[in-house]
Amino acid sequence: MMVKQALIIYYSQFNNTTKLAKLIQDATKAPALRLHVADSVYPNNMEATGRIYQKQLKQRQLPILINSMPQLNQYDVVLVGGPVWNGNVTAPVIEFLKTIQGYQGLIAPFSTAWSDSDDYQVNFIKWAGRLQVTDGFHVTTHGSHQFKANNLAAWLRKL
Repeated sequence: MMVKQALIIYYSQFNNTTKLAKLIQDATKAPALRLHVADSVYPNNMEATGRIYQKQLKQRQLPILINSMPQLNQYDVVLVGGPVWNGNVTAPVIEFLKTIQGYQGLIAPFSTAWSDSDDYQVNFIKWAGRLQVTDGFHVTTHGSHQFKANNLAAWLRKL
């Protein structure tokens, strides 16, 4: 992995994914970009966010990303992270995946969830469309913020 040019792009609402992204950044020395949507899109409450998210998916109206995006073609692998919402990929990450459909490199998903997120990888691949997706790194944060560093290192070595 260290030989490849990597970029970390992630969305985090309550900073759990930020913590994981920082660990990945420490291990890879890759630049990181946090995806942002307007502050008014999601309240600081997961239940209310969940309702808005379901409506966005149903109406196919994803939030606008307010970041300027880097040119991805200089990177061999883009590590794409986000929290798990209702077992699925967050709307900001889905929107990002939609905007990079021409990217030729590898996409490596990572996620944080309150509980087991067995369907996340499958859902991520579905939303990724034509993108080439590798096995992801998915951690459960409920009750413990201990990301197992050796598991993370093993995942990164496979990329």
